[in-house]
Formats: sequence, C-alpha cells, structure tokens
Amino acid sequence: MKNKIVILLALTFGMISTSCENVYLDTTPTASIDAGSAYSTTKNAAAAINGIYRSFIVRYLSSQGHSGHPAMMIILDHLGEDLVIGTTAGATGWHVGETRWVAHRTDVGTMTQFPYEMYYRIIGNANIGIANIDKAAGPAADRNTLKGEALALRAFGYFNLVQLYGKRYDASAKPNSQLGVPLILEPTTEGKPRNTVEEVYTQINKDLSDAAALLSSSRVNKSHINLNVVKGLQARVALVQQDWANAAKFAAEARAGYQPMNATQYQDGFADITNPEWMWGFDHLEDQSEFFGGYHSYISCNYNSTVIRTYPKVINSALYSQIPATDVRSKMWVENPTATNSVVPPGGVRPKFLNQKFRLPGTPSTSAMGDVPYMRAAEMYLIEAEAKARLNDAAGASQVLFDLLRTRDPNYVRSTRTGVALVNEVLLHRRIELWGEGHRFLDLKRTNAALNRNGTNAIPAIALLFDVAPGDVRWEFLIPRREINANPAIVQNPL
Repeated sequence: MKNKIVILLALTFGMISTSCENVYLDTTPTASIDAGSAYSTTKNAAAAINGIYRSFIVRYLSSQGHSGHPAMMIILDHLGEDLVIGTTAGATGWHVGETRWVAHRTDVGTMTQFPYEMYYRIIGNANIGIANIDKAAGPAADRNTLKGEALALRAFGYFNLVQLYGKRYDASAKPNSQLGVPLILEPTTEGKPRNTVEEVYTQINKDLSDAAALLSSSRVNKSHINLNVVKGLQARVALVQQDWANAAKFAAEARAGYQPMNATQYQDGFADITNPEWMWGFDHLEDQSEFFGGYHSYISCNYNSTVIRTYPKVINSALYSQIPATDVRSKMWVENPTATNSVVPPGGVRPKFLNQKFRLPGTPSTSAMGDVPYMRAAEMYLIEAEAKARLNDAAGASQVLFDLLRTRDPNYVRSTRTGVALVNEVLLHRRIELWGEGHRFLDLKRTNAALNRNGTNAIPAIALLFDVAPGDVRWEFLIPRREINANPAIVQNPL
C-alpha cells in the first residue's frame, strides 16, 4: 500500500468545484487509486484532497454512532460534564459508555479504534498528497493551495490524536517527554514507535507554518481549509501548549473578516454553513447523508430518530443557571419545556434543560441535512480573550470578551475582573458558547481541571462516574489492541 491512496467513492463531494472533477475514476473502478494517477495533474489532485475531506464524515467500523469527526465532537462533549443524557431511557442507548468513561479505556472496543483509524486515515492520505503534489501538472498556485491543505489536514489529524492518546502538554515541563503518538510523515504502512508529545507538537506547528506560507484567505467553499482556518488551528495549538502570546495573535488573525452572528442568526439552528460566523465546516448535501449516523441525528432537537425522541441532549443545569435571561444563548435550552416553548419530533420527550441549539428545518425533520461547525469566529474571540487574561492583559481580554458578548447579550457590561477571576469568566462563556461542538473534554484536559458532575442534573444511573482527578490515567485513550498486535514498536498507555 505504499504507493496507493484510499479514495472514497464520494469524490463527487458537493464541496468540489467544477475544476476538481474526478475524471480518472472513470477507468479505475476500485477504491484504491495509484498515487501517480491521483496526483498526475492538479485537477486529479484536487479530487484526491476532496476525498480526504470526505473521510471526515463517513462511518468507521460500520458503526452508526461513529460517523467521522462530527461524531467525535459529540463524544468529546459526552466525556465532559456539560452535555447530559436527559432521561433514564438513555441508559441502554448511544454514548453511555463514553459518559461513564469506560468506552475509551477498553483497548478492544470501538471507541479506542475509531478515532485512531480515522485520524491516521486523514494523515496517511495527506502524506501521499504532500509527497506527490509537487510533480502534478498544472498551475503552481493550485499546487501550493493543495499542498497547503494537505499539510494542514495532517496537522489536524495529529493534533487530535496527541490530545486523545497522549498526556496533556505542560509548558512548564519542556521538553514534554511523555509518549504521544507515532509520527508518520511519508506514505508507508510500516509500524513506528510512539514519538514524544513534544515531538508531535513540533511537527504540528511546522506543518501549520508551512501550510500558512502556501495558502491565502480565498477559497471556493468553507468546507475547505484556507489561511484563516490554518491560523485558527495555530491558535488552538498555542492555547493547548500554553503559548498565550501566539494563541492571542493567531486567534485575532484567524477571525479577520468574520463577524459574530446576530441574535436572529443565533436562533436559526446551527445547521447552515453560510452563517457569517462560521469559518470552517461540513457542507451537508443530500447525496452525502449519513442519515441516522449524522451529527444532527444525535445532537439536534427535532430529527425524527430514536435518540432524539427518547433521550435528547440537555445542558448541565448548574451551567445553565449562570446564563442571564437577556442572553440569546439562554434560548438554546429550555429549563421547563412544554409543547409551546420547545421543539421535539412526534412522541419526543421533553426533559428539563432541553437542547434547542441544534435544530433542523421542519418539525419533525426527516432529513439529517444539517451542516456541521468545525470552527467559528466566536471560538477565536474566546481564545484571544483567555490568552490575554492569562498574560495579565485584563484590559485587552475584557475588551475582546465584550466585543463578542455584546452580540449575545445587549445587557452585558464589560468585565472589571482581573487575574484568575477573569480567566474563569472567559472559560464560563467558552462552555456556554461551544456546547455540543466538541471542546469540553479537551478543555478540561488542557487546563488540568477535574471532571466534576456533582450538583448537576447528571442522572446517577446513567453517569455512574462523577469525579475524575487531573492527571488520572483515564484522561488518555488506550491504544487500540489491533494496533498493539500489528505494530511491535508501539506500547500501550497505563491501564
């Protein structure tokens, strides 16, 4: 497989521009295309890169609940304390093992293998692109764009893997010699030993820097990575590495040209990539639907699925109590839902603190055709504000926070807090703003905070687990047993 690339049959992905048609598939009726053919021209190469984006949202391990990166977004919030399974009916349903922190600690289970396989597939196909695109016939500008995207996609894959399977990055303990994940930077199937966390982050930063040098802010669709998205990824990485100066810098640069959505747009259902605040996302077209496996099949309030009807998502009651009534975000959940103040599919239950943030057109909605937000400008405001607060720039942090929150709550008054109190205010709004978008577990891990579900509406019979201390081995996903068996160079995380 060294010279092959896995090209999903969805290379006619809706995000593909007319210049990226996959004509070479006409004479190659297989799922694997020789790399020389795939990257012989920039036209073919564009189709191959589109295939990598497609791999973000297909089902893995033939599992309905593991449809790509959007599924991981939901799973990572289930691992936190803010996204709650709202009824006891969910005790036998999806995401209970994740909520209880057992699914990612079983090396023969789907939850350990799924993200490992998905992000390494992204990396493997990106490696082929990086190795071959320079030889593609076509305009140099197209080669640069495609190579920049491939580099950013590889960085994205490693950034997710090292956060899941490695220990948290600690800026006070450089170099971070704890084990991360194997760095594979060329097309190969040879097993490699695990690199250190420091080495993995060094490569991530290099790939993003190289990508930034090749990309611009122009692009055909938001489904593809451009320079703004690369800077957004650089901001995320710097935040995790506690590199506050670069986190603030890159976040400010990333959101240039993007404005916070207004109150009306905020209540539109978080399912439309044309929203002016969205920087990057999945543009969901009907012929790309995962139906009952899609993001909105699990996170929306009104898709007509068993999950949504029986055990819809609700918000942590202690978190909700901190949202002012004048804040538009308070309307994203309903404390005491009734038939007149909440939307559910026919026969759907209405537990307290019911999610209304993610909503598809129609009641009920029989289509899972919701777009998925991978990155929004609001996150960049919050990264910048947190980083400045941690740099003791209270004036700068409070101004950035105010610039965002005044679009959410017309009564919000610019904060006068400083130090830890200001950091905590930013983190509170990060929890509210990014609920359901896949950040909470990783935020707890990067800040070395404990999981604490006490004093919330978490149902004991479902959650079982209410406390996990910082540094506990359970903050690391286990390496899948299939990788251990196939790769003699790799070692397992602590059990």
